[in-house]
Formats: sequence, structure tokens, C-alpha cells
Amino acid sequence: MRLKILAIVALGVIGVGAAFVAVGGLPASTAATTQYLTGAVATGDVTDDVAATGSVATTASYGLSFGSPAHLAGATASGGSGPWTVTDLKVKVGDTVKKSQVLGSADTTDLKRQLADATTSVTTAKIQLAIAKTNRSAATTTAAIRQTRIGVYNAQTQVSNAQSARTDLIEQIRLATLTAPIDGMVTTVNIVKGLEAPSGDAIVIDATSFQVTADVVESDLAAMNVGQEAAISIVAVDAQVTGVVTAIAPTAAGSTTGGVVSYAVTVSLDSVPATVRAGMTADVTITIDSATNVLTVPAAALRGTAGDYSVLVLAADGTPTAQPVEVGLMTNTTAEIKSGLSEGQEVVTGVNTAQTGTPTTTTGGFGGGGLGIPGGGSPGGVRPGNGN
Repeated sequence: MRLKILAIVALGVIGVGAAFVAVGGLPASTAATTQYLTGAVATGDVTDDVAATGSVATTASYGLSFGSPAHLAGATASGGSGPWTVTDLKVKVGDTVKKSQVLGSADTTDLKRQLADATTSVTTAKIQLAIAKTNRSAATTTAAIRQTRIGVYNAQTQVSNAQSARTDLIEQIRLATLTAPIDGMVTTVNIVKGLEAPSGDAIVIDATSFQVTADVVESDLAAMNVGQEAAISIVAVDAQVTGVVTAIAPTAAGSTTGGVVSYAVTVSLDSVPATVRAGMTADVTITIDSATNVLTVPAAALRGTAGDYSVLVLAADGTPTAQPVEVGLMTNTTAEIKSGLSEGQEVVTGVNTAQTGTPTTTTGGFGGGGLGIPGGGSPGGVRPGNGN
């Protein structure tokens, strides 16, 4: 749903005439009277916004497992020889951590023993390779040369395999120490010092930066772009923050509401208070266009169609006259006037007709002469209201 917001410098206000005037000397209780609803041409700002609701989420969440590199939380960890016995745990849920900070470690005694064996295997394989090369150099017959070449190839393969195994063990020993991949907050701890670590994430770190993903209806999407500014209200903690659109989904959301198609729009948040938590509901207002310090009128004053707009201007004596205008940015409530009017003029926004004490109000969308005023003239026998 599109939300139309207007911030107006208070140089004019919408006025409504306060009195009904009897016509032709008839008693006031039976006379039909006409009252003009008016608004002032004022300097102000026109802002066209899109409103949506979403939930707060961290911009990144990483899972840490012994023997595996940091990965997106919930994803399947790769590597890891296990089982891992926790020897140290330095954090708890809620702790704030810095990138590269040590969070916990596991026993590496067995890995170090395997590393020593792997180092010996590398040395042995290299010796065998040297022997194979010597044999190849000594070969004289075609058959012997062919055989010794195969021996060298096999020896080279053994060296490569031994070195790879040794490198893997060195990496496993390194990954037996969990370190923070980012600055963030500890949100999950699944390990206990002295016990064997379970499968899955041992510790989860969430970034301290946040974003909101909200669904925007398809009718509003065409006017949206990455980089547009947004205002975010997080009611649960009474927080008002600013943000920027960082992503617009290329495909529609998986479900629709009332048959209306929507698209996920992501807004990154600036300077989020410490009280904000992932999962909180956020109301997002995205500014898609704005015009500042311009002449404005109520949108209800416009008559005609795009490119051929006019308004009814009240003269000093209260007589309405049609005036062509050039319109800029227009919302449901307010229109920017580029030419045709001056600040302080009064324009007609509607008519309030009272018959036997029962008023009927009509506003906006005037067609033809509008307000029953052929050619822009004043209806006979009726004194127009002057507005306030």
C-alpha cells in the first residue's frame, strides 16, 4: 500500500467556510446553500513514499564447528575429523566479540601424533622418489627405461599424497581453535568444556548490523530503486532509525495476500540501538520521490487530467475562477505546482451543499466546469464561502 506523506511549511492551511447562507430570502431551515471548501497555496515539501512491514534480521550469521571453516549458520559444515573434546570455552550467549577473537578450542593430541606420522611419510616418500629417479637414470634398455619412468611417476604420486595428508592435518589442528569471523554477538553456544562437541554448529555469531526485508506490492515496485532512503520504526523498543534500500528481489514472493503479488525489498539499517534484536517487527517507509521547498496545493483542488490540470482560484470577493496549472510531483493528498499559482492564493478543494439542515460534502476530481460553475463562473443566487 502506498503511503502519501506531506510535510508543509506552515504558510497556509486548508480552510472551510463556517456559515451557510440562505438564498432568495427563504428561511434558513429550508434554503439550499453552497459552501466552498478551500486550501491555501503554500510553500512546503511533497514526499511520495511506499509503506511496508517486515522483520529485523542480522546482515550475517556464521556457524563455527571444530575442524571446519566458518560458514553461514545452519549450513552443513565441511571437513572435520572428530570427535572433538572441548578443552576451552571463552564465551557465552550474549557476549560481544571482535573478529579473530578466540572463542574456544578442542583437544589436538591425536591430531599432532598423526601429523608427526604424516611428516615421516613425506620424508619416506621423497626418499623413494630419489631412488626411482636414480633407477631411471641408470636404465639402458627400452623396457627398463619404460619401467623406471613408471616407478618415478608412482613415487611422485606418493610424495604428493603424503604432502596433502600432512597439509590437511595442519589445517585440522588450526581449525581446532574457534575464532570469530566477524565483529558480532554470540547467539548460540552448543558446547561444554570437557565434553565432546556435538555435530553441527558449536557456536553461532551474528553480525551487529541489521536489515529489514519487507514485501512491497507490485504496483509500487516500478518506482523503487536500490539506494533510496527509508525510515524504519521498530515499535517493540520504540526505535526510529534510517536506512537504505540495498536489494529488490527479481522474482515475486512465494505467496500472495488477497491475490496481490509482492516482492521482497531489503533495507539496511543505520545506527541501530543496542536494544534492537533480530526477529522484531519493523514498519518501513521508503521515499521514492520528493520535492522540497516548492509551491503546493491539496490534490483535491486539481481538475482535469495529467498534462491538462487546472484549479479554481477564489478571488478577493469569493468568486471562483478556473486557472490552468503545471503540476510536478503529486500524491494522494498533495500536488507540487510548478507554474500558474502564487503563494497565499486560495483554491477550491470541494463543495459542501446543505439542504434543510443536512449537509453533503463533495471534494476532488471535479470534471467539466466543476462545482456546477459553467466556464468557471459562480453559480447564480449563491454567495461562495470564503474559506479559512
